[in-house]
Amino acid sequence: MFAQSFTAALASLVLLISANSGVISVSRLTFSMSKFEFISDWFEKVHATRGTPVRTILIFSSIGALEVILAFCTQNAIDTLANRYAFGAALGYTLALISLVQLRFTDPYTPRPYRVPFNVRVQSKHGQVHFPVLGSIGMLSITSVFLIVMITHNVARITGPAWVILCFLYYVWYRRKWKLPVFGTVKRDWEEEQKNVLASAEEFDLLEQYKVALSARDRHKRERERPFGQSPD
Repeated sequence: MFAQSFTAALASLVLLISANSGVISVSRLTFSMSKFEFISDWFEKVHATRGTPVRTILIFSSIGALEVILAFCTQNAIDTLANRYAFGAALGYTLALISLVQLRFTDPYTPRPYRVPFNVRVQSKHGQVHFPVLGSIGMLSITSVFLIVMITHNVARITGPAWVILCFLYYVWYRRKWKLPVFGTVKRDWEEEQKNVLASAEEFDLLEQYKVALSARDRHKRERERPFGQSPD
């Protein structure tokens, strides 16, 4: 009896923490998407005194509350919510781990104060990168979990993809409205954007490390492009 009560209390606590972190993270992510023209700039509004993306917090908190209300219209509200949560969590972690592996190749110069063990140094067009072995294993594992969720969870199999498709249709409408590429990116100076992010977060040590890494890359590039036998200026 004690074990059952303890497990239920622990599960409730974990879900409460997850829900809170979900609202916080989705609001910041949506703010970033708005800033870089993936969705409307209406979501970019920041609270005057608290400095938080107030509109995104209100919108996605309301969506979460609406999901709870709709879940109680089904035969088993807890099962419905668990199905939706399983889809969202599995899809989110899958995309996060894919991004982790991808960014090791496309953005190897961003400072990473901590890396999980068992990285393998490999050569790419951007120079030497630390290939995340455990991250790749995690990516394959959570992708398998996502596929299992899609196969075994009836509610998640319908409502999850429906939500993703709805959001994608909004994205397509918005990008076409402003004549932006749907399957491409707007050209930006991402290195300068990264510097601005580190500076605004007052991560000045990481900013200096980033500048040093970029300088070393540029110096190495100039040395490779210099004609054989020509001395540097």
